[in-house]
Amino acid sequence: MRLGSGHVSFLLDTKCHWLEGGSSFEVGAMFRSFRKATSIATGAVILCLGFLAEPADAADAYPSTTIKLVVGFPAGGPTDIIGRVIGRLLSKELNQTVIVENNGGAGGMIAASNVSRAKPDGYTLLVAVESSNTRAKALYASVRYDQQNGFTYIRKVAKQRNLLVVSPKFPVASVPELVAYLKAHPGEVNFGGTFGATSHIGGTLFDMAYDTKMSFINYSGGNQPIVDCMSGILQVGFFTEATIGQQVKAGTLKALAVTSADRSPAFPDLPTIEQAGGKRLDISPWFGVAGPSGLPAEVVAKIGAALDKASSDPEFLKQLETIGATPIAGSTVETFTTDVGKEEAYWNQWAKDIGAPLQK
Repeated sequence: MRLGSGHVSFLLDTKCHWLEGGSSFEVGAMFRSFRKATSIATGAVILCLGFLAEPADAADAYPSTTIKLVVGFPAGGPTDIIGRVIGRLLSKELNQTVIVENNGGAGGMIAASNVSRAKPDGYTLLVAVESSNTRAKALYASVRYDQQNGFTYIRKVAKQRNLLVVSPKFPVASVPELVAYLKAHPGEVNFGGTFGATSHIGGTLFDMAYDTKMSFINYSGGNQPIVDCMSGILQVGFFTEATIGQQVKAGTLKALAVTSADRSPAFPDLPTIEQAGGKRLDISPWFGVAGPSGLPAEVVAKIGAALDKASSDPEFLKQLETIGATPIAGSTVETFTTDVGKEEAYWNQWAKDIGAPLQK
């Protein structure tokens, strides 16, 4: 940048302060005291200009320090597993340390709230999930963040598959048999899971699709609903493949169908609900990466470019298989943001349709 004499005079007549041993240094005073020390004055001007240029340099240098990736669920669960896979991918592509921080509680809402209030510099990111980023406000009065505008949605990365299972003691062996039994016994069949999670919404969407009525049993979390479905306390379950794959293979749970649009490589003989003679039903919880609203465009571009390589990264794909998930290719800031808005509207209407009570 070239400076005319007017620019130089302005800077030399202006105080440029910084802390140095607890004192303030004045360029103008120095210049008046040492009129002949032009090299010193010139150096001070350059130093002041360096301070003015620092924000642009910092943005260009992103990432220059450790990135924190926040997961809203405890360690060991599917969201934590995929968060660590995403963290490794980002670390490799951005050549920077990425730490995963588990900030569990309230179905991911605590983590989402914290990240929405973080400094928008790209160093605090969130593993975004549909339960806390599109469905929370439809179910909880305590949500204090804006699902649509409180975040910069960078990329959807992957989605999981859910399985429709029944207790081995339950006398049905197919989707049509289940529908027939539910119509003959309205309200008598229990399904269970955590309120607001796919284990809950799966059953409500099934009832809406087939005009049936099951009774929902709410659990605070953990494996108890799976254990109760195995024992027959619950007759039906809509659980993620990662949490019940072993039980299905062992025969302690009976799988009727995959609730996603495609079959599972882990269960190639298991049809989708549509293939099993039912109506199309896609219950596939997704995972993405988001940051606070207002992230700089150049930072978003760098993170997005790194995440774009996920669908072709062998290690990433291998890890997805362990949790019954598949990559989402072609996601962009625009499509992700649009999807969040559409899904928020959908879940708001869904909550009204099923009469879901607004939780505190």
